[in-house]
Amino acid sequence: MATSIVDYKVVARPNHSMSRKETFRVIAVLAIFSLSIATAFSLLGAWLVFPFAGLELLALAYAFHIVLCHADDYESITISGDRLAIEKQHYKSTSQVVLNRYWAQVVLKETPGGEHRLWLRSHDKEFEVGRFMSDRQRLVVASQLKMRTGAVYQGAI
Repeated sequence: MATSIVDYKVVARPNHSMSRKETFRVIAVLAIFSLSIATAFSLLGAWLVFPFAGLELLALAYAFHIVLCHADDYESITISGDRLAIEKQHYKSTSQVVLNRYWAQVVLKETPGGEHRLWLRSHDKEFEVGRFMSDRQRLVVASQLKMRTGAVYQGAI
């Protein structure tokens, strides 16, 4: 089995400040707080507060569920030999595109808001990368990729 040497690798992940365990703790604390208030109001005769508190907690739990579903998302760019591989994981699906390192072009596109988008282009196909990076990080990665690919670097289009 041949061992391939990786010349360059960048992995970008979204910033998740809470673990799954911490997320469940936050939901539990918010549920206790919300249900305590709903109980107090229902004891005072405003029993309709309870269904709305329940809906609020369901919406909150659903929002946290969506965040947790994407906790393992990532993008990676790997250059090994003459291969440039782009791998993306979104929820439970993983996709990979392999380009020829020397034919790949690095393209930066500036949005009307002044933010840059990073694309890798080859054979009339473009693949956006850097979704989990800041604008500054995308510019740095574009510069690094420019030096490692055989493509012509194109500035903001």
